[in-house]
Amino acid sequence: MKADPSKDQAGSKPGSIVSWLERARTRLRRNFVRANREPIARYEGLLHGYICWIDEPVNWRRVPRRFRLSGWCFSQNGDNIEGLRARLGDREFIVSHGLARPDVATAYRDQAGALHSGFEVVVEAPRGAVHKLFFEARHSTGSWRDIFSKQIVVSGGASSSYEDWIRNYDTLRFGDYSRIKKQIKTLGIKPHFSILMVVSVPAPAHLNAAIRSVRAQLYPYWKLWIIADESLPEETRHIIRRAERDRRIEIRPRSKRAEIADALNDAMALAEGEFVLTLGSEDKLAPTALYLVTHAINNQREVCLIYSDEDKLDSAGFRAAPHFKSDWNWPLLLERDFVSQLTIFRTDLAKSLGVRDGFGGAHGYDLLLRFAERLEPYQIHHLPYVLYHRRTVTHGGEASWSAGAIKAVEQHLARQKANAEVGYAGAKLSRRVRYLLGDVQPTVSIIIPTRDRVELLQACVQSLLEKTTYSSFEIILVDNGSRAAATLDYLASISREPRIRVLRQDEEFNYSRLNNCGVRNSSAEFILLMNNDVNVIKSGWLEEMVSHLIQPGVGAVGARLLYPDNRVQQAGVILGAGVHGVAEVAHRGIAQRDPGYFFRAILAQELSAVGAACMLVRREVYLEVGGFEEEHLKVAFNDIDFCLKLRARGYRIVYAPEAQLYHHEHASRGTEYTETNEQRFNREIEFMKEKWKDALLVDRYYNPNLSLHGELFTLAFPPRITKPWRSTSQ
Repeated sequence: MKADPSKDQAGSKPGSIVSWLERARTRLRRNFVRANREPIARYEGLLHGYICWIDEPVNWRRVPRRFRLSGWCFSQNGDNIEGLRARLGDREFIVSHGLARPDVATAYRDQAGALHSGFEVVVEAPRGAVHKLFFEARHSTGSWRDIFSKQIVVSGGASSSYEDWIRNYDTLRFGDYSRIKKQIKTLGIKPHFSILMVVSVPAPAHLNAAIRSVRAQLYPYWKLWIIADESLPEETRHIIRRAERDRRIEIRPRSKRAEIADALNDAMALAEGEFVLTLGSEDKLAPTALYLVTHAINNQREVCLIYSDEDKLDSAGFRAAPHFKSDWNWPLLLERDFVSQLTIFRTDLAKSLGVRDGFGGAHGYDLLLRFAERLEPYQIHHLPYVLYHRRTVTHGGEASWSAGAIKAVEQHLARQKANAEVGYAGAKLSRRVRYLLGDVQPTVSIIIPTRDRVELLQACVQSLLEKTTYSSFEIILVDNGSRAAATLDYLASISREPRIRVLRQDEEFNYSRLNNCGVRNSSAEFILLMNNDVNVIKSGWLEEMVSHLIQPGVGAVGARLLYPDNRVQQAGVILGAGVHGVAEVAHRGIAQRDPGYFFRAILAQELSAVGAACMLVRREVYLEVGGFEEEHLKVAFNDIDFCLKLRARGYRIVYAPEAQLYHHEHASRGTEYTETNEQRFNREIEFMKEKWKDALLVDRYYNPNLSLHGELFTLAFPPRITKPWRSTSQ
């Protein structure tokens, strides 16, 4: 925490020698920082009666068009702030305010409002380079007052920052070529690759670029099979004939009436070598693509399926819209083809399965599903490098592709004997898989720790009883020493409801122990852990969560939680993120209809962890891993620790976005600040880091090219992965 610049330091009275030295040091420090292009964070609002610190953005001179504004703020005279907002032109962004900041309370012990001074909001700037941002507070009178204003310079959006990222981390330097070629010579396994390209009617320049990207591969052991219609324009046929001068390129005719699946099967029959891949006739491979695939094969010799990250080429040929993908993720794959390209198949298995017609262009997706069904997880490898560049040009057929993809998923689920329905998700090229429960409904105990705050508890219980259509559930309220008369009266009256039990735990607050107590007193098959500040939105929420939990290998299921203003509060959890480096919720603050990063806020998927504000788990599995950690994680991170224990036992964690509930975050017990609580929180952070170590830094469902600091799902500067030829071990 930096010292308040509005206060003179001790011994630095105006006019003193010490004051002059301090000013000189300050100027030198400021010039040094500017010379190194480091942003200078500072207090705001001091001239308007506020103390406000901005954590993000750290550099106002260059922000993406969509950026996160966060920090803390309180009124210097102790007035209560009813709300905060950010304004850009005619756009207003309501700010989440009142977040607990014990660090600020430590620095400002006697200042009202310091503890709950945290705020955050995601702001989207209008088009244009320079804008004026106004940050304002509303007080009890209803009027808005300025806190500060700031001129921001928009960097041009993600494409501009991606240009910086490419220049810094994805551009080959002079010495890289020789290092890569030297390393290729030392590889023990040098597989041959067959690259299949079916040419329809590409732009000649794009086709030429695609072929050149293959010939530019630093790894030399490949063969390109071009399947071309003889009726193509002369300019296109000239490019193909010229390419055939390279002995590693062979041309095969394609019948004018042959479907693309037939053409691919013909080419696959000719494929040579251990691995096969397809390349669109307008797309490009990165020059390191086959080399990095080969490097992975040498490290994981049983691998049969490899895929990489990708981006797009705009109309001018510039790279944009990078897709940094999850590691293998079955639920996500069924709802969206996140694997896409670059995809490498082991040739013998791909040949035996073949490419099937009748999937409306989704034949590659169908092959991927059938291929992966035959493999174990260790035989599938994700390369977190951008190795495929896809043209943004499309030729229509999205409706046909979507219908074919639904058919492919339906057939996959039938082969797996899963009782499920597949339909459109309402998002482009995405699907929704709905698992069916049948006649048997497992019993569920909904465990809710609580203390006083009867208005929260009453709304929570009422929404469960009135809106939940799942019939086989009970509610266990674990009362942690309520004292308010209204709360005690309510608990006494509600306990007469046959589906509600009240347990009394009069002891210091220990969230882990309260939940463990509830589980011990339950005999249900499934346990639903819930905060007392959660309210039901969709009536079928519990059916949705149960339907995911009954799938093979699933250990826990998390819901999608929204703030009361319908912004996302959490859509799963990312490990290693947050200011403490333990974990942070995903997609916090985005609009309810915002699909998130490549639709991941609205699609079912595996994650490393989900939050316990609404988490469903099998009771026997809960007990198997020892439940929540009572001794070292009394308040924070017990849900993250629990999920990591599940994963260590081989269980999967699933995020179910169709189960939507409201969460009044920070409204329930546990936000009061004391120095003891701060010490306890720091001990819990250290316990998690010591226990799980590198597991917190390698979230397999969150790409190492994405940031763990600041706004999630933005580019990491630098990435948390090193290119093999730059590794110190090489």
